[in-house]
Amino acid sequence: MADVRESRTIAALASLIGASIEAPTGTDLSAVVEALETVDRASARDLTFVGNNKYARLLEASCAMVAVVSHNVSLSEAARARTILRVKNADTAMIAILELFAPSELLPNVGIDPSARVDPTAVIAADARVGAFVSIGKDAEIGARTVLYEGVRIYHGSRVGDDCVLHANVVVRERCTIGHRVILASGVAIGTDGFGYRPSADGKGISKIPHIGTVSIEDDVEIGANTCVDRGKFGATRVGAGTKIDNVCQIGHNVDIGRCVVISGLTGIAGSTRVGDGCRIGGGVGIADHLVIGRGASLAARSGLMNDVPEGATWGGFPAQDFRTALREFALIRKLPEWHQMLKPLLTQLSEAQTDPPKVP
Repeated sequence: MADVRESRTIAALASLIGASIEAPTGTDLSAVVEALETVDRASARDLTFVGNNKYARLLEASCAMVAVVSHNVSLSEAARARTILRVKNADTAMIAILELFAPSELLPNVGIDPSARVDPTAVIAADARVGAFVSIGKDAEIGARTVLYEGVRIYHGSRVGDDCVLHANVVVRERCTIGHRVILASGVAIGTDGFGYRPSADGKGISKIPHIGTVSIEDDVEIGANTCVDRGKFGATRVGAGTKIDNVCQIGHNVDIGRCVVISGLTGIAGSTRVGDGCRIGGGVGIADHLVIGRGASLAARSGLMNDVPEGATWGGFPAQDFRTALREFALIRKLPEWHQMLKPLLTQLSEAQTDPPKVP
């Protein structure tokens, strides 16, 4: 416990993130930070952080003992009444501090829990952790040091790589492939059938199109809770290495997502769309099928995409278009009430002139 407290002193934390220290005279740099908290809720033994000028003013009234602050943030004298740890980027620096303060996870034991159901043909690394009520199907493979929390379901023929973490109630359907160091949050479903239907031949119902493809999740991908990745109609739906997908997203059949793409929550991508490397997609975006989103492109939150997006472009709106054009349209729309009031008398006069009978001289 003593070692833990020593690693949480002001001096130790400054060293951890490579910060320069700006402290009032007489500050005890051996003081221990007890917890991390937001600027407005921090108490006298807490550390907080300020990444931009928007929150700098809140630091003036904060009770925080220490604040990690980006170099480009200007602080008042009142804000400087505590120890300031100056860094290039406070958001990035906080990663190391958050990791230091993170509570220890309660992992399943190494090996296979007695309540798990594992097919005899499955291959499971000796140091994998298979939790309670996990189900692993025929010919499935689980890699070294991988953790399967309670209730995970791995269907037959699927492979999960090394150092993965699959949280409670994740489902990986048949013949899907999960790479190394992948994190799947609770309720993620990989390899569900794609949404494909056609009118039945007799015209009296709807016929389901079989989806016999797979899903390939590459290395270092993280997928948030209750997100679904559908299997391909044929071939694979792919999520590229390093990509991060938020909660409650829908990835349709045969979608191809590149490397290091960031997709925010409530986004839906329809079938066979291709997303280039390094794209950024905001929350609640709807993307139509068979589109191509160029490498490095960005889509603003709540956009509705119906056309291909060029490389590096920033689009937004509904329907989505170049974001500068969309912003001009938004600005004009806000002025419509004002313009309506200005034009209302003229429109009334025109209406009356059209309805009044012509006067006989």
